[in-house]
Amino acid sequence: MRLTVKNLSAFYGKKQILHDISFPDVKGGMIVGLLGPNASGKSTLMKCLSGENKSKGDVIFDGDCLHVVGRKKWSEKVATMPQTAPAPTALTPTELMWSTARALALPYSNKELSRKIEGIFDALGLSDFQLDALHTLSGGKRQLIGLALAFIREPELLLLDEPTSALDLHWRMIVLDLVKRKVQEEGSVSIAALHDLDLAARYCDLLVLLEQGRVIASGTPQEVLVRDNLARVYQVETEIDQSKHGYTRVDIIGAL
Repeated sequence: MRLTVKNLSAFYGKKQILHDISFPDVKGGMIVGLLGPNASGKSTLMKCLSGENKSKGDVIFDGDCLHVVGRKKWSEKVATMPQTAPAPTALTPTELMWSTARALALPYSNKELSRKIEGIFDALGLSDFQLDALHTLSGGKRQLIGLALAFIREPELLLLDEPTSALDLHWRMIVLDLVKRKVQEEGSVSIAALHDLDLAARYCDLLVLLEQGRVIASGTPQEVLVRDNLARVYQVETEIDQSKHGYTRVDIIGAL
């Protein structure tokens, strides 16, 4: 599988939000991290990649061009975990997962699907909460349920919009470990909008740094996470080094 994004532009009305977004081709088994401050265009880019927002330019995945095949066929390959967690309703996680799975008409028997749902809940630490109403669960738990709903779709392209924003450090690492393992085992692709630069450096194969709807830098964490880029985009002074495990680390000294 391969994802190609070239010269992607998007508008809200007459206002241009994304300007000729391009970044290196993404191969199966890779995670791409979208970085940038608020209002830099990360969520809009996510919506364009999912087909939710109209755009111009080339978005090609596994040989299919979004603007040729249309959103319906495109959505068969794509799952999105939005910023907003599932609403705090009276539904339970189990009911929500089953209703989603049935709507997708997944090719499994009820017994097979039950095992699949149980496996996802177990991996995300949700087994003890699967029969609790959503409105009784914390924002972090509901965010994990949002990821479970994305996993049940068995996507080839997994789009995660700030997937760890409501999670503590322990669960941030578990979630990103799980996503990393999933894409590597399946040969799928994940795009994740992230604010934590150290986690992005640790888990992402490719980073795309955005500012006001434009790509400022793209490449490996070592190539993107440099002092000048971070000073320009985030207005912070930093020191960059490598951990003994080979990960790029960002030490924020202060605001500029």
